[in-house]
Parts: sequence; C-alpha cells; structure tokens
Amino acid sequence: MPHPLNLPASPDDSASFDAATFDAAFAIARQQAAAGFYQVSSDALEQLLSNCPPTELRRRAEALALLAHQYPRLGSLTTSARYATEALALAERLGDDGLRADALISQCYVYGQLLMGREALASGMKALAAARRAADPVREAWALNRVGVAYSSLENPAQACASTEQAMEIAASNAAPEVLFSCHNNLAYFWLRRAEDAQALGADAAVLAEALASARRTAEQATALARLSGSPFQVAVAVSNLVNALLAGGLLDEALPLLNEFGHLSHDHGYRTLAIEADVQRAVFLRQRGEPLQAARILAALLHAAAEPPPKLRRLLIRALYETHKACGQYREALSWLEELVGLDRQISRDNLALQTEVILIRDQVEQAQARADSAAADARRERARAAHLENEQQRLREHAMALDRAAHEDVLTGLHNRRHAEFALPLLVEGARMAGQVISVAALDVDHFKKINDTHGHAVGDAVLQQLAQLLRHRLRSADLMARIGGEEFLAVLVGIAPPQAAEICERLRLAVVEHDWAAITPGLVVRISVGIAGGALQPQQQGDSLLNRADRALYAAKRGGRNRVHVD
Repeated sequence: MPHPLNLPASPDDSASFDAATFDAAFAIARQQAAAGFYQVSSDALEQLLSNCPPTELRRRAEALALLAHQYPRLGSLTTSARYATEALALAERLGDDGLRADALISQCYVYGQLLMGREALASGMKALAAARRAADPVREAWALNRVGVAYSSLENPAQACASTEQAMEIAASNAAPEVLFSCHNNLAYFWLRRAEDAQALGADAAVLAEALASARRTAEQATALARLSGSPFQVAVAVSNLVNALLAGGLLDEALPLLNEFGHLSHDHGYRTLAIEADVQRAVFLRQRGEPLQAARILAALLHAAAEPPPKLRRLLIRALYETHKACGQYREALSWLEELVGLDRQISRDNLALQTEVILIRDQVEQAQARADSAAADARRERARAAHLENEQQRLREHAMALDRAAHEDVLTGLHNRRHAEFALPLLVEGARMAGQVISVAALDVDHFKKINDTHGHAVGDAVLQQLAQLLRHRLRSADLMARIGGEEFLAVLVGIAPPQAAEICERLRLAVVEHDWAAITPGLVVRISVGIAGGALQPQQQGDSLLNRADRALYAAKRGGRNRVHVD
C-alpha cells in the first residue's frame, strides 16, 4: 500500500524550497499512479503543488500535467481540463515540446469524453506535432491514442481504430507498457462500439462477427498487459471490456469467471463506477442465461441505491432494465423504462453541454490569467530594464565624478597627488598632528639638473624619470603619508608622527635608492640624482603648514647649494 510523503513546508518561499525533496516525492507519486493508486497519487501531487513556488515553472508544469492525466480516472473531467490548460500555458512559457504534448494529450482526452470532438481532434493533432518535434516516440504514441478517442467522440470508430493501431505499433516498438495497455483497451472499446453499430444497423453477420472477434482479441491482449503491470485498476478496466465482448458474443461460460473477477476487483478496491458496471454486466449475464426477473431485481436495486449513480451509469442501468423487461415480454414496463431513457438522454445532453461550457470557460480563464501574467511580467521586465538603465547612468555619473575628482587632485603623469591637493591637505594634516600632540615632518624633493635631462635626452625621458621616481617614493614611504608632485620636477612628502631626524633617515634611503636605480634602462647614459630638504618637529600653537613648507624649501635650497644629491634638515 502506498505511504504518505514527506514534503517541503514553505509554499511561497523560493529560498526555502527543497528541490531534491520535491523531485523524490514526485517520483513516488508517479510510481503510485503507475500502480493504480490514483487518489493517493493525486493527493500527494496536490500537496506538492501547494508547496511549489510559482518560480518553479518546470516542476509545476510536470505536476499539473500528471494530475491532468490522472483526474479523468477519478471522474473529475473539469479539474483535469483546468490542470491541462495551466500545464499547457507553462509549457508554452518554457518552450518545452514534451510538456506541451503532455498537456495537450490530457486536454484531448477530456474534450473527447465531453463529446467535444472537434476540440479534441485539434488538441490531439497539436499534441502529435509537439511530440514529433520533441522526437519522443512514447509521447507520439500517447498523442495518437488520444486522437483515436477524439475520432470516437466524432462517431468515427473506424478512424479511431486506425489511429489507435498506429499508436500501438509505436508503443510496442518503444517498450511503453502503459500506453500499450491503453491502446489495446481503447481498441477493445472501439470494436465493441462497431459491433453495437453493426447490430443496430442490421449489418451482415460476417461484419458483426469480425467486430466481436476483434473486440475479444484486443480485450484479451489488454488484460494480459494489465496483469503484467500489477495495477488492479488496469486489470479491472481490461476485464470489463473482455466481459462485454464475451457477453456480446453470447459466450456465457467463458464470461462467468471473468465477471466474478471483475466484480471482486471493483468492490474490493472501492472502484465505485466499475463496481456498478460489474453488477450491470451480471444482470445482462442473468438475462442472457434465461433469468430476466433476477436481472431486473439487480438493476432496480442498483438504480434505487442510496448513492445514486452518475448520469452515464444511470443510463446504462435504465437501458439494461428496458432490454430486460422487453426480453421478458413485459412491454408496458419496457416502454416506461424507454421513456425514462429518452428523458435521461436529454438530461445528459444538457449536463454535457453545461460541462462543455464550463471547460471552455476554464480554458478562457486560464488563458486570460496567463495573458495578464505575461503582461505583468513584461511590465516587470521593462521596470527592471529602466532601473538597470538608471543604475548604469548613476554609476556612469559616479565614475565621471570620481574621474573629475581625480583630475582635480591627481597628477596625471605620476599618479601622485597634485599641488592643489597638497595645498588642501597640508593644513589639515598639520592641525590633526597638533591636536593629537604628534610631531610632523615635511620633505621637499627636487630632481637635480632636470632641465639638462630634458635638453639632453628629450622630454619623454624626463617624463619617464618622474614616473619612476614616483614609484620609488611609493615604495619607500607609508601609504598614509602625503605624497604629491607640486611642480615640474618638485615633490612633497608629509610624514605625520615622524620627527625630522627619522624623516632624514627615510629620505636618505630614498636618495640611495635613486642613486642605485637602473636609469640606463630608460636610455643609455642617463643618471638621476635628487636633493631633499626637511623641516618639522613638534608644532607650535600658531604654526601653519605654509611655514613648514617654506622651511622645507629653504632646506632644499641649502641641499642644492651644498652640492646636490643630498638630504638637508632645517
């Protein structure tokens, strides 16, 4: 017996959706359906759907398509129609021909059962085209099988048989047992319809015999396949057709054990509709065996049972009562049942028309809802595109502002800060050091004989010298120190928290690094030297950055006067 499933618990939260748990539960529900436990499987699938977020289009489409396939077996055609239409809408959004075929196959079957033959045939043909585009022979077989149902609803049993036989060949060559069973079972039903038509029209005995023989043969094949499947539902349905074929041929002794089996299966497994059909068959059996009164009593009891049978089964009962009383010679009673049968046929036609209208409304509602969803999705895409465009514009403006800021404060050639930034930052650094009680050092640096370098080697070499000197500055000073190019070959460094003697040691290491640098790599014979002037120390209350910079400049001039290529502290 099937067991309950452990399912994800958050229906609307995509973040908490457990895809692996869903897939495992879905596989179990599919297995339960294959074993004939359609109610249990459908209940599990409904719960799965309630826990599946709308963003999981494929999983929702697969669950809807399977439910649409199963609900006709539970007697709910309108629910099947709704789920088939919803699955079709999702398949269209996904562009998936396999799912499209599944949904159309179920839609075709529902339309066929509601005698909407043209709609059924249109859906069946679309399903066939989708299955062939998907290169899926099993779905192709299902589609042809349902096309047969469509032809049957159009009162064309010959074409119904032809389509179903084509489906059967494909299913047999592709090891598809479920659709192969359905093909044999449907063929048995179609041949029985042809036998009924032949008998009603007074056709040649050979035509009737051929139809009955074909009905029996295909029903026996369907029964054999059903027994292999292990599904009691499939066995019950197949045996029902086989019993009908045997009773139609007057083979009562062969029909009796199968009739008993059908009755036990239907009653034991709670297949209410099939159980009523089994009791009607028993009444037909008794009438043919010469016990019409006993048959009439069984039929009357069924008709007046507490749970009234659905209209189609009620019609079956009333027709059987009419035929039974007619066989007994009770023509008054037979006429009464015939009149009730005519009235019931009118009621069934009205009910069927109402169902057809409901199914069409369901289809229109789903299509309109899908159109609204598509429109909302398009609006959302446009809003996202507009937001992305605005974000891109804002990012572009931010980058432009940053570029303008860099241009205002950065030296383009060396990447160091420029004089404007130094004039802005130096007073702030001095004030910050004063408030923190820190010492500070200001170093003014100049390339010796830079004009000569330009005149001898060209301005391109001069630019390369300044760029590499900036790199040496970055490597020798802290990232927190202010480094700026404040003139052509003049640089400034501000070292907070470092007294002039320590600053002199740092600048001396920098000077030696300049001496040892491979300047000849820029151009042969190139020699570069620097002079550095340093001023600073503990800050006086009114001391400003300008005074420190002036003192550093004086120290730089002293280094120049002292012979260049040296560090001088004010």
